[in-house]
Amino acid sequence: MSSVLKQTLALMVVLALVVGAWLGFRWLSERQATQFDALFESSIGLYPGSDVQMLGVAVGKVTAVEPDGGQVRVSMRLEGDYAASADTEAVIIAPTLVSDRFVQLTKPHENGPELESGTTITETAVPVEIDQMYESLEDIGTQLGPHGANENGALADLLTVFAENLDGQGADLNQMIEEFGKMTGTLSATDEDLFATIANFKEFNDMLVENDRTLATANTQLATVADFLAEDRQDMQSAIANLGQALGILDDFIRDNRDNLQTSVENLIGPTQVLVNQKQALEESVRTIPLVLQNFLNAYEPGSNTLHGRGNLNELTVWSNSGLAAQTSEQAPLTLFSELEDGQ
Repeated sequence: MSSVLKQTLALMVVLALVVGAWLGFRWLSERQATQFDALFESSIGLYPGSDVQMLGVAVGKVTAVEPDGGQVRVSMRLEGDYAASADTEAVIIAPTLVSDRFVQLTKPHENGPELESGTTITETAVPVEIDQMYESLEDIGTQLGPHGANENGALADLLTVFAENLDGQGADLNQMIEEFGKMTGTLSATDEDLFATIANFKEFNDMLVENDRTLATANTQLATVADFLAEDRQDMQSAIANLGQALGILDDFIRDNRDNLQTSVENLIGPTQVLVNQKQALEESVRTIPLVLQNFLNAYEPGSNTLHGRGNLNELTVWSNSGLAAQTSEQAPLTLFSELEDGQ
């Protein structure tokens, strides 16, 4: 075998090893990379090979741009050294009007689930095109021009009056803007309380919605009361006037009889204290008096104008002990005979 042939074979082996190593590296990179898609409204200025970035750093490439119904499906590859959050969004960024655009992933992975291969991102956004901006400006100009709001010069008059009113008010406007900035700073510092208040208002509104029929009934009743008061306005005015006069007379009476009223109030202290002391007896009387009256009515015979009753002779005794019925003859003295002896 000649030396030239040996050199050729060696060169071919080296080239095969290099190509195999490169293909193996590409295969390993493709396997470790994250393949995913995103659906955009449009993809103007975005092509296969455009960058995929996170935080301004290129982390992948666009691999395909294809129509998908009314949207555009953009296939992308995220290199294996990088990871995005599973809930990331995709935004097409246009750095300048004429430069190539790239896709920005909004949420790098920090913790939680990662963006996996095969995922389709639906939360996307595209930049406003210069043609759309021109159309919007042209539409505003038409609406505010001589064929729109300023057809009769109303807008020009408004701007003239506005300029005249603001003439010399620069310092006040500056202070107003500063105070407005402070207010927004305060609202930003209390955003949790503000959102909590809004949430409470939402719950209150939901409660009103759930009780709509009840509120409608209450509103109708309130309207009825308002109509009634409106119809009797004169009577109410007379009643209020009479009440005012009565209060005036009462005030004069109190002022003229202040000492007597004070004495009367002081004299009431004793009787009221007695009532307080006899509270239990009064409560018992209030409970028993209706029963006594009912028994009296049941005992009364209207036909003969008589009261019917029944005596229990077993409860009568000649024995007593200090005015009380005695239990036994040993405990009760013969008070009846004692009284007879005293009478003798």
